[in-house]
Amino acid sequence: MNNLEKNDASTPLIVLFHGLSSSPLEFNFLGSQLIAAGYRVDTPAIQGYSFGGNASSWKSWLNEAISHVKNLQETESKPIAVGGISLGSTMALAVASELNDILGVVALSTTLKYNGWSMPWYRPLIPVGMALGLGDRYKYMEKDPFGIKNPQIRAYIKRVLSSQSISDVGGAYMSLRHMHEGNKLCKHVIKNLPNVSSAILTIHAVDDEIANVLNPQLIAKYSSAATLRQIYLGDSYHMITVDNERETVAAEVRSFLDSIYGKFKLEPYEDKILSPELQRFLRNIKRGKESK
Repeated sequence: MNNLEKNDASTPLIVLFHGLSSSPLEFNFLGSQLIAAGYRVDTPAIQGYSFGGNASSWKSWLNEAISHVKNLQETESKPIAVGGISLGSTMALAVASELNDILGVVALSTTLKYNGWSMPWYRPLIPVGMALGLGDRYKYMEKDPFGIKNPQIRAYIKRVLSSQSISDVGGAYMSLRHMHEGNKLCKHVIKNLPNVSSAILTIHAVDDEIANVLNPQLIAKYSSAATLRQIYLGDSYHMITVDNERETVAAEVRSFLDSIYGKFKLEPYEDKILSPELQRFLRNIKRGKESK
């Protein structure tokens, strides 16, 4: 979905990176909403990172992503925003830590640590598998819930993946080497979060089964963002651009972009909780502290 031609070249541009071993299909809905709002959307594929073919190194992924954004910066009249979902969000943060004049970062379901409730117990053994030569031979097959809480959408994704190898939420499988290199990128970004000074929007599901809410909290703790907005969702899993609250996600991303491009003023720090479950949890903690 490299829709650079859909709006006038003077309109702002956001570059969105899809998740690991996936495709730009993840941004079909979000991209269309941003284009309708007057933005241009670029969703690059990255060799060895995107679905199809063997994995390359995380450094080659990052170098290609940086080069892509840098080339766009040379021709744009306005500063560029970057963003992504899952490890694509991690990639966007990595790009923002390396390049100047990145106006904002849209961090959706950011994955800095794979600590969600569905992660298999053997994930820490990835280095062992690599040492045994299984990097390109072992493939992790995607399975329920496919990052989707909505049962109808989940059933649709399951049908799609039964007949083809790619869907709106990613590929049918991921190699061990992809996972291993992804872990290295996560470590690199955590180390370099202090170098990210762009405005940041994080949107994360409380029930994210891949990466729990510690991930956006790491961004808040370690980044140098002068403006940070954090939103928590209560009716989605990992793939928030496709799941129940996709319209909320699109609206909040548009609002953030409108703010950083000067259409209205955003507060320096805002924590917005859209999850009733999390709101109740935090209220109970507050009550417990006040009663002591």
